[in-house]
Amino acid sequence: MNYIRIIFCCLIFIDISYGQIETDRVFPILNHVTSARMAAHGGYAIASIDHDINAVYSNPAFYNPENHFDLSFNHQFQFLQTGIGNVTLGKNIKWHDLSLHAGIQYANFGNIPGYDENGQPTTTLNANEYNFLAGMSFLLYENMRVGTNLKFLHSNLAEYTSNAMAFDIGFAYHIPESPSTIGFSIRNIGSQLTNYGNYREPMPLDVQASGSIRLKHLPLRLGVVAHHLQRWNLLYENPYDVEQSFAIDNQFAQPESKQYGLVDNFFRHLVFQAELAIGKSESFKLRLGYNHLMKRDLSVNGFRSLAGFSGGLGLRVYRFYFDYGLSVYHIAGLTHTLTLATDLSTYKRKQL
Repeated sequence: MNYIRIIFCCLIFIDISYGQIETDRVFPILNHVTSARMAAHGGYAIASIDHDINAVYSNPAFYNPENHFDLSFNHQFQFLQTGIGNVTLGKNIKWHDLSLHAGIQYANFGNIPGYDENGQPTTTLNANEYNFLAGMSFLLYENMRVGTNLKFLHSNLAEYTSNAMAFDIGFAYHIPESPSTIGFSIRNIGSQLTNYGNYREPMPLDVQASGSIRLKHLPLRLGVVAHHLQRWNLLYENPYDVEQSFAIDNQFAQPESKQYGLVDNFFRHLVFQAELAIGKSESFKLRLGYNHLMKRDLSVNGFRSLAGFSGGLGLRVYRFYFDYGLSVYHIAGLTHTLTLATDLSTYKRKQL
């Protein structure tokens, strides 16, 4: 058997933001960032029913019915030749404030040189994943929306392929007096249709609760997301981790003693977010995020790092929304995410 191929396939599909807790799950594309705004907010959508159509990947009830016909393009530039992105379209229907949305999400991991067990070059390997999504949301009762997503997934790891079906369900409640928004979603409920090998692997289930509030006298929205609520223990203990010194760029560091407790594990479930609107028309926005799980799992002991922190900005120019997100995963690198969105209903034909 080609052991080198198997090693490559395993390595490239360890999702960098959830690799420590989801290594036994398939289709990590379901946990990838889907917009620059999400990247700037720590990898999760802030609880808000506004212009962002991309929030439906986190909670299908977050789509704003006031946005009549949205189109969004997203791409995240990751390490080496990898790239992740999506194209999403949303349409509002007046009947019961029904909103429909659909999207195609892709993860392209580039070309990987293949070698056999003797180190001799073979064929070039390709690895990619696709998520075909369709969903809807509607007004359940005043200020309360409910939504769902249906997803068909396809994965190709060299000569290994797999298909799966999954769905999401989400709720969103808007409190106009605050103003604040509360959301709850259960994501990635499903199963493989065809397996890579002889046995079926679990999907990356994620139960989330989120909330945000916009300050009354300041155009600042503060949010928090609690993720993986179906699993309390998010601590990762590496059985091969030993107490020894190591060097990065000729700098030696001693590993810190691991003193994990209930408080640390509690905050691993949380992501903190902030969004500041600038200008009278609020056409420019600054965003920040902090993901404690990412900070703890991707920091290198003995070295200062901004792992877990993220930021970005948003700009509205005429009919277009431009967003940029910067995520710090590790001292070895970071990712950049770009979003271009517009409301197609504003493009009206001129009457002759």
